[in-house]
Amino acid sequence: MDRASPLEQKLDRIVLPNVSFTHVELGRVASALSAASEQFDSTDIGQKGVNVVLIDPTGKPPAVSLALRNLSLRRVLDLVTDSVGYQYEVQADAVVLRPDGEAAPLETAYFPVSRSTVIRTTGLGASLAAGGSKRDMAGARTDPVSPASEAAALKEFLQQAGVDFEATPGSGLAYDGSGVFATHTHRQLERIRAILTRYSAVRQVQIEAKFMEVQDGALDELGIQWNFSRRGLPQINPETGTPVLDANGRPVFLPQETYDTSGTNRTLAQAFSGAQSANAIIIDGKAVAGTQAPRLPGSVSLGDHATGFANISGMVGEFDMNAVIRALAQKQGTDLLSAPRVTVLSGHPATITVAQEMRYPQSYGEIQSQVGSTAGGASGGSGSAGVTITAGTPQEFATRNVGVELTCTPTVEEDGYSISLDLNPKVTEFEGFVEYGGPSLAISAGTSVNPPPRF
Repeated sequence: MDRASPLEQKLDRIVLPNVSFTHVELGRVASALSAASEQFDSTDIGQKGVNVVLIDPTGKPPAVSLALRNLSLRRVLDLVTDSVGYQYEVQADAVVLRPDGEAAPLETAYFPVSRSTVIRTTGLGASLAAGGSKRDMAGARTDPVSPASEAAALKEFLQQAGVDFEATPGSGLAYDGSGVFATHTHRQLERIRAILTRYSAVRQVQIEAKFMEVQDGALDELGIQWNFSRRGLPQINPETGTPVLDANGRPVFLPQETYDTSGTNRTLAQAFSGAQSANAIIIDGKAVAGTQAPRLPGSVSLGDHATGFANISGMVGEFDMNAVIRALAQKQGTDLLSAPRVTVLSGHPATITVAQEMRYPQSYGEIQSQVGSTAGGASGGSGSAGVTITAGTPQEFATRNVGVELTCTPTVEEDGYSISLDLNPKVTEFEGFVEYGGPSLAISAGTSVNPPPRF
């Protein structure tokens, strides 16, 4: 950014301790201010003092009445010209006073600006930093931001900040992507310089987000299948009248009471059962082999082939006892840890995404069922029929992020160390697919076909 001219620096650094005018002609005021600036110029910039010149084609300068103390020369000039309806222009070697409304000569100046200055003043390009760039079908970026649109936005911003381009014929502004070319009066160019200098400081905030997902699952299955029978009368051989003995030579008793828990306790296979759809093509009430829906991933039945942990049998008093102990433990856990980092300009949004991109159809074509038949012999009876089933095809694919998306907008405060942070997190989880759509029904020669939707 261009630095202020030496004369501009003098106007700010020269302080006049006492200025008093009572009905003094403006020309004499200009001469007095020029002499006072030389007297109180303590700077080492160029020659002493500032040349203050009055240019008034009317020849009737107004009178000034003011009393001021301890103000800079620039502030004194502001108050003097405002009190009589004049304006002043800081040129390279003098300050020129002229009536307000009189056209001042235009100058052209170049101001190099950084990309952050353009974004902060206009807001254009902020969506690109937040991941909001548009792309066409081929994947190429189609961002509407161009130097011409940025020049118009810069001009509008400066217009709102007090630089009037519409009321000054011949003034204008152009931006080439790295700098601003402005044509205006010298005073307005200095105002543009002051505004762009205010926004030239790059304020960036580095944001680091840590995502941790911990999921622990444990299932302990412990069960005992009991079988008790109470011994009753000894079993007698009706032919010999002697007691019936078992293989161990012990008498065999006819049970009077039996207690069994096999009908109330669930098995290990039931505890770890998997989910599976029973949809299949059904012809005349019978499912066609090999047409069932596939088993969903992650639903393996862990207890299908698990046997008992222990089998205990014996006698307790007058009871015969048999117990089967079944025990199985399942543990699973997943954790996800990531620490993405992003650097963003102050006051502009940024997006941190830790997710998987999922594509899924939003609609399906209809199932087509066609039934054909072959003509019979001379008797005119119908022959065998053929059934053709065409499944619906997925259509209108959509894309969705499944995971964590964090939108944050940091703003650095004027004190330089305080930061206001606006956080907007969003967590999306995948619950699964849901079958929808009604089945089709085809009937031919007493044969009905009922295909599943399978959407």
